[in-house]
Amino acid sequence: MKPGRFLGTLSLSLLCFTFIPAVNRSLADKPANQPTQSGVPRFEASDCAVPVPEGEKESVRCGYLVARENRTRANARTIRLPVIILKSSSKNPAPDPVLRTLGGPGASSLRMIRGRRSSPWLENRDVVIFEQRGTRYAEPKLECSEVDAVRVANVKANIGTAEAVRREVTAAKTCFDRLSKAGIDLSAYDSVQSAADIEDLRQVLGYKQWNLYGVSYSARLMLNVIRDHPEGVRSVVLESVLPPQVNYDEVGVDGAKRALDRFFANCVADSKCAASHPTLEKTFYETARRFNEAPIEMSVKPGDSAETLKLKLNGDDLITWLLDYILSADAEAVAAAPTQIGMIARGDYRPLNMYAGDKTATGHYMLGMRYSFWCREEMPFENRRMIAAQAQKYPELRGYEIQPALLAVCDVWKVPAAKPRENQPVKSNIPTLILSAEYDAYTPPAWGQLTTKNLSRSYYFEVPGVGHGPGFSSNCARKMIADFLNNPSAPPDSACLK
Repeated sequence: MKPGRFLGTLSLSLLCFTFIPAVNRSLADKPANQPTQSGVPRFEASDCAVPVPEGEKESVRCGYLVARENRTRANARTIRLPVIILKSSSKNPAPDPVLRTLGGPGASSLRMIRGRRSSPWLENRDVVIFEQRGTRYAEPKLECSEVDAVRVANVKANIGTAEAVRREVTAAKTCFDRLSKAGIDLSAYDSVQSAADIEDLRQVLGYKQWNLYGVSYSARLMLNVIRDHPEGVRSVVLESVLPPQVNYDEVGVDGAKRALDRFFANCVADSKCAASHPTLEKTFYETARRFNEAPIEMSVKPGDSAETLKLKLNGDDLITWLLDYILSADAEAVAAAPTQIGMIARGDYRPLNMYAGDKTATGHYMLGMRYSFWCREEMPFENRRMIAAQAQKYPELRGYEIQPALLAVCDVWKVPAAKPRENQPVKSNIPTLILSAEYDAYTPPAWGQLTTKNLSRSYYFEVPGVGHGPGFSSNCARKMIADFLNNPSAPPDSACLK
């Protein structure tokens, strides 16, 4: 859930329902069709918003958090946010579940319903999957179909970057006007309100405490929770964290260059890779330069379509392909990347097929939610000159941009700037495990190290050989997370990292 190219201040004590005593079952243990509370916030039991994997219906409970869209405004309208509770396989699970939500910002979290078999923490405690406000299955969802359509049209017509950005900004303005006309308060889709949603959910489900688990943007969101609502948090797991004090667009290309440098250096240090690919770095950058001078043409069939499209890929596409490849692959797949680079350099473009096809895919993120966060909590604190300088900083990456349209989009996505505290470090003494990934271009290890400086009871580890969100691709990282959740007062056993 990377924030790259693709990528509560009010007290909640005045709740209008009665809490469940600790000796009773939480709402999560009630049958899915049992009535719950009235008033706001409240939990409404319901069918699941997404299909439940075969054979697991008895171990899943679903419903919606009903909350205020904007807690700073009296009588603000309500929103509905889907919740999935995966029941532990233990007969006597721990009373403190794990709250999980994904990043983006703007990605749906409900896909994690398929992750039971790769979630060792379910052996001892329940997992609560939460769909953030504005994302795919939330009501409302902040979908910008206008932008999705323009992006696909730009790719099909092989439109240049400057004109593609202009078209995307125009489409974003249309989306902003449509959502605003529908009565959606776009200024309310930020980390402060979303963190308050999480605290509301804990209380309406009747949990005394729980454990927070965030990755990428949702790791940033969990920092908001422990700052604004620490009382209900037992421990925190942060993967590939985007700290609030980092101005992402000012240093985005730095992260890309660091990941590429590490990848090429590791090949040089490995005798087998160095012998097979003695000029890997030079070959890659020469190929990227050649593609920028004369883009290659590829034929792709998007999704299930019978239509064949001819798309052009340039050197920036090649760079993004490699960054995304090492970012999302496991160690075994990363080891195959040098061979694929060699194939591409020789004119065999098959390794680029999936990347080319994905250029016409839509719906990965609810862009309205992404824009609202970025234009409220990131761009107001960033220096435009420093952003522009990133594209000229490295000769091998000259002209390369991480988010070429977003700065201009924020000029038309008229949400007010967040308070300065949203650009400041979060301090806490809650036990926290922080995991970074060696090949993460979009949330580099230095950001995890920066975060841990302000968390007095934190443990930091870098997971080698993998990319963004190491818990998705590393069995070792998953084992460490499970160990930490069982005993947050001590660092997890990290021997498997070696």
